Amino acid sequence: MCIRDRGKAYSEIQREQLLKTEDGWIIQFDIINHEGKDTNYTINVSVDGEPSTLTVTVKNEKTFTYIKHINPTMLNEGEVTFIVYKEAGTVPLEEGTYCLKKSEFITQ
Repeated sequence: MCIRDRGKAYSEIQREQLLKTEDGWIIQFDIINHEGKDTNYTINVSVDGEPSTLTVTVKNEKTFTYIKHINPTMLNEGEVTFIVYKEAGTVPLEEGTYCLKKSEFITQ
């Protein structure tokens, strides 16, 4: 998602993807900073209600690639959500929810 007005500062999330691997999943996306200054971003991720938070500073005109590995043993219901905030904002820059199936990795 791109939030911008021509000539104004903005941030954007690009290349959001959920990748299935042989031993789980990977959530990956880029945060691109066009704010005109170094900017802090907070990434909140919840895997079946278990939260984790990461705050990163992205230099002006640079990109930060976020990668989260999710092992099937981390799942009960399989709900994974993420929300990205800029600075101390209360309106998400980006958010998403994935419903993952642990059973895809159960072998008999």
